[in-house]
Amino acid sequence: MLAAGGGAIVNVSSEASLRASASGVAYTAAEHAVNGITKSTAVCYKANGVRANAVAPGPVATNIEAPFKSEHAAGVLGPIMQTTIPPVASAGQLAATITWLLSDDASNVNGVVLPSDGGWSSL
Repeated sequence: MLAAGGGAIVNVSSEASLRASASGVAYTAAEHAVNGITKSTAVCYKANGVRANAVAPGPVATNIEAPFKSEHAAGVLGPIMQTTIPPVASAGQLAATITWLLSDDASNVNGVVLPSDGGWSSL
């Protein structure tokens, strides 16, 4: 990208990167790290024409199961999640967000972590 004079990067983070998460401490910390890498890249390479953003999806229709791995987590977070999780997004909805961030229409968007979570992060 530097040799080409610029470009756009979109990292895929998670709604877990925006708050504490039912996914556990390690996953939540890893997703926070993705956001930090995204923002650092945006700052360090903006003068070179490189933009870096991240998408933070909520639940997306995949074949990945997400059971609680502890009774404690299920007891604390289960009731909250049953009443607050938005409808599951399609892969196409997430792809549309990523495609927009990569496009020239988002040329002034840099260093953003954009929730694509059906409003879940607003709760």
